[in-house]
Formats: sequence, C-alpha cells, structure tokens
Amino acid sequence: YLGPAYENKEIYSLLIKNKFDKKYKVTFYKDIEKEVASLLAKGKIVARFKGRCEFGARALGNRSILADASNKEVVMEINEQIKNRDFWMPFAPSILYEKSDKYIKNKKNFFAPWMVLAFETKEKAKKDLIAGLHPYDFSARPQMVTKEFNRDYHRLISLFEKNTGRGGILNTSFNLHGEPMVCSPEDAIHTFEDSGLKYLAIENYLLSKE
Repeated sequence: YLGPAYENKEIYSLLIKNKFDKKYKVTFYKDIEKEVASLLAKGKIVARFKGRCEFGARALGNRSILADASNKEVVMEINEQIKNRDFWMPFAPSILYEKSDKYIKNKKNFFAPWMVLAFETKEKAKKDLIAGLHPYDFSARPQMVTKEFNRDYHRLISLFEKNTGRGGILNTSFNLHGEPMVCSPEDAIHTFEDSGLKYLAIENYLLSKE
C-alpha cells in the first residue's frame, strides 16, 4: 500500500462538484466496513476504494471488486457485466490469515499476503470460496489478510464471517478489462459509471445505482 490516499472531504467535493449525488444514492457511513460486509453477505458485488492504493500487480483490498466467493454465479456477473473479461480467467480469494488453515493446504506454513503464490485447497474451500478458485483444479492464489497488514480490510472480512460463517471473500482488481487498476477517486467513478457495478464504497461514502 504505497500509493496515494484520499480523504473524505476530497471525495465529498468530487461528488458534489460533478453532481453525482443527483445521479446516484449517496450515503455516508461512519462504519463503512460494516455496511460493505452486510452487502456482500446479501450477495451484492461491491467495489471498494479505501486508504492507500496498492503498488504492484495485485489488488489487495483497497482498490478491489469484492463478492461472496461461495456464489459461483458472481463469476459470470463480474466477467460479463462489470469487467468485460474472458470467462476462463480465474479469480482469487482474500482470506483471514487466522482462518487460512481451514481452506489452504500449506504444509510449509508459507505466509502469502500478496496474492502471488498458488496452493491446493481443502474441501471447505470448495464450498466457501468456490468462485475464487481455479475451475479446473480448485487451486487458489490467496491473499492472506492480517490485522497488521490491513486493519480495515481484515475487519471487513471478519464482519462478513460473522454474518455468514465464511472467512474469505472473492477479490478482483477494481478496473475494466484492459484498463489500469483504479488509483484516484476519478478513476473509481469512471469505472463505476462505465460498468455494471451497482455499489461503490469510496472511503466512507457508498454510491448505489439501486
């Protein structure tokens, strides 16, 4: 998380200046993680823009599109309506580090916070994380999330687990296929408007098309 961050007042100014509050339902939540976790538990797909942007090849929760990984149908929805990407490209899960042993075969106890190492998975993963596994061999390229790594994102997944009993979610980069991962609030709004996304959590504001 070495990229730029933006404050709520900057987000609010952008929303008002461009009259996005007239186009979409805009709500400020003091506890945005709780609201996003609730939406994910209800089967909604949510784009998350929070804190400093990731620097590197993977979205690690701060510029991510999130969904309930137990629902295989979200794969088609994200591919066809949101990211416009090929059907065969697998997704990956973000998993609470302390619950990763339930899902990942990891005899050497590797710590995998960057979503670059692939692991074989256990049977529970095929139920709880199926949309975030490779469809051929059910392997996973997980992001193991700790409180120290990303406190807010860890709390979001923890709240999702409290609602559902599942300790991981689907996490894919917040962008349209062929475009860079979003960095600025303007990037986030552009992707939200030009895709089938219905929810955008941008800092403590939630934009909804519904």
